[in-house]
Amino acid sequence: MAPILLLKTKSTPTDPYSTLLSSHGYTPIFVPVLHHTSINGDLVREYILNGSITTTHVKINNDNNDNSNTQNGIQKFAAIIITSQRAVEALGAIIDELKPKNPSQITHLLQTTTIYVVGPATRNSLLLLGFTPTNIIGESSGNGAVLSDFIISHYTSNNLQGDLLFLTGETHSTILPTKVPEKLLEEIGREVEVKEVVVYKTGVVEGFESDLKGCLEKLEEEEEIKEPIWLVFFSPTGTDAALRVISSHESASSSPAVKKYKCCSIGPTTRDFMFQKFGRKADAMAKIPSPDGVLAAIQGPGGVIG
Repeated sequence: MAPILLLKTKSTPTDPYSTLLSSHGYTPIFVPVLHHTSINGDLVREYILNGSITTTHVKINNDNNDNSNTQNGIQKFAAIIITSQRAVEALGAIIDELKPKNPSQITHLLQTTTIYVVGPATRNSLLLLGFTPTNIIGESSGNGAVLSDFIISHYTSNNLQGDLLFLTGETHSTILPTKVPEKLLEEIGREVEVKEVVVYKTGVVEGFESDLKGCLEKLEEEEEIKEPIWLVFFSPTGTDAALRVISSHESASSSPAVKKYKCCSIGPTTRDFMFQKFGRKADAMAKIPSPDGVLAAIQGPGGVIG
């Protein structure tokens, strides 16, 4: 069984990456990189309770009969955009908190809200919260650029009305909040805001660098490594610490010219961050941010896919 290091916290009760990779001859080793803290919950709660999130296909009536995406001073959102598991968790915590005292409003939110997602893992997490399956769309996009095109097409073809609420973390691609409004203005002649609300902040787990170093040292001591060890990067955060450890181990090797480790990024944001900030080219990139995407990437020709 070939070891593969997953730079993430292992999901409970089961982790889909562990399940799939184990069934294909790998030994998954999890090294937690990030810790997350929910923020701006009050703002999201306000949007839910005041009816801001309402998928509508007709123009909102307002006193000026213009194209404003507001009604009675309340900003209206035609849909939510979510591109990370942590944002789903933050939203889920808010829903759980509001449900006992506001059951009808939460039921309406779950049954009617359109949500754009970037991958199947995010979709599945939203299904577990109780959102309507047919309203969770875009999961085959795989990255922000493709999802942007999907949102633009869906918004225009369904004559949606309202802004878009983007629940996100501190570190994310700027493609969605810039490309979507620009293209929608060109196509429908109306301004549509992608309202970014940061619902969690992320930090590197204290001791991550030493934990990863110890993990690599243990592997080198216990196993005869015949092939480079794969490391899977799930976020730009913590990448600098991980690459420092890798570089240190490779330079200290008796054969420094031989690559001891291969890096697989979960998507283009992490891939580009690795290269632009540290000059390290990812050996593979998952075309879809999912267990299947990672497996296809590391087993693809030369380890590269997409």
